[in-house]
Amino acid sequence: MLSYTVPFMAILILAELLFSHFYNRKLYTKGDTFINLVCTSWNFLNDLLFRGLTFFVLIWVNSFQIFELSNKGIVYWLLLFLAEDLAYYTLHFADHHVRLFWATHSTHHSSEKFNLTVAIRSSVFQPFYRFLFFMPIAFLGFDALDIVFMYAVTQVYGFWVHTEMVGKLHPAFEYIFVTPSHHRVHHASNLKYLDSNMGMVLIIWDRIFGTFVEEDENEPIKYGLTQNIESNHPLKVVFFEWNNIWQDIKKAPGILLKVNYLIKPPGWSHDGSKKTSSQLRKEGH
Repeated sequence: MLSYTVPFMAILILAELLFSHFYNRKLYTKGDTFINLVCTSWNFLNDLLFRGLTFFVLIWVNSFQIFELSNKGIVYWLLLFLAEDLAYYTLHFADHHVRLFWATHSTHHSSEKFNLTVAIRSSVFQPFYRFLFFMPIAFLGFDALDIVFMYAVTQVYGFWVHTEMVGKLHPAFEYIFVTPSHHRVHHASNLKYLDSNMGMVLIIWDRIFGTFVEEDENEPIKYGLTQNIESNHPLKVVFFEWNNIWQDIKKAPGILLKVNYLIKPPGWSHDGSKKTSSQLRKEGH
């Protein structure tokens, strides 16, 4: 699939870059784009290293499957798509609400720009745990190879929504599918927008589970983290939140509070010195 999708993505990136240059949109910087390319390369290597284990685990879970899904017709693929997209929503939700996972995923959100290369600013350590969220699909009876294939397909969809070049689309499309408008909100650091629009292809999961937020023309989006990194050094970008976690763990008294810095949401603190996004919203900040 890469042989087909990579050239297509490269063409779209080049087109957006040229548009940004000639119309002075300032969507790209050299340092930011460099980090994006480093992250996608690093993620690709980690994915290759862990792919064998991923297949092994999913095939092993297949041996306990509760349904025999031997007829791979349209219904099979539609159900697999829905199951996989829901599994990704669950993974993405965990990435934003469990700080250990956020330490990995925050790399993807750390760019203060929003362009098509941000789509490949990968969470470089996600391949090490991503398969856990797709194990239930294998348990249902969907083949391991099909699960991995469907994941790749939906990832391709997720590429094009990382752009400011596309405004809001037809209301019917916006209601069902993830669009650039929805995903701009997802990458915002504004309190109003934090931890919203987690879907990859379907935005209906966010509507169902209460994580949907509409893009508001009266609330200009500020991209990046609530605490930006101010560096284009790959190691500083990738390990930024890991270092923050370590500093918090060192200050926490007792093993339980130290563990909480790994499993509680980002912003949680044992002494109230920091706030999670939900706490800040409740306080009206």
